[in-house]
Amino acid sequence: MSDPAPAKPRRRITSGTAFVLGLGACAIVGLILYQPYLPKEWLHAFSGEIAVRAAADPTPPEAEDIRQAQRREIPDHPFICATDFIHVPWDRMVVVTAADDILVHPLLADANWGSRSRDEVAAQMISDQRYQLIVLLKDGAVQDAQLFFTFWGDLSALSRPNGFGRSEAVFTAYSNDGIYFVSPAAKVPTGVCNTP
Repeated sequence: MSDPAPAKPRRRITSGTAFVLGLGACAIVGLILYQPYLPKEWLHAFSGEIAVRAAADPTPPEAEDIRQAQRREIPDHPFICATDFIHVPWDRMVVVTAADDILVHPLLADANWGSRSRDEVAAQMISDQRYQLIVLLKDGAVQDAQLFFTFWGDLSALSRPNGFGRSEAVFTAYSNDGIYFVSPAAKVPTGVCNTP
């Protein structure tokens, strides 16, 4: 009877296991790095409200596929009420376009930007004509500032020096050639918005 062959030491991590672990690590790191580029909840809700409540394009472009040909739901009213979906504490909403200079803007030049660099935001805004910026202020301090790209909707009609107070931040929109155009609402019925 011969002695059994010595057992080989078992490899703890195979190349397949290492590959799967590496792929998982890359996914986690990618998600962490991509997180700042995901739209904030209120910004996503604003885009959704524009799309749902915008007056339909009277001459829409031909649908390229079935997803674009879906039936449109009619909302209960056409008003986009900022107080209904922006849950960040704010008392003034300011919209600026790439043509505006926030360094000399009547409200934003003197605002407390906190950890944000006003100069960097101003330089970024000037760098691309597609940029629009929505700034939420509370007692003169920036609570949030998010880019809103022109391909999501044209906000140039909302760009005014004093911005909008909570009761004024009601908008309407219409679609023209696949682009949404947002403007301040006129004659808003009482009780349409949940304005605390």
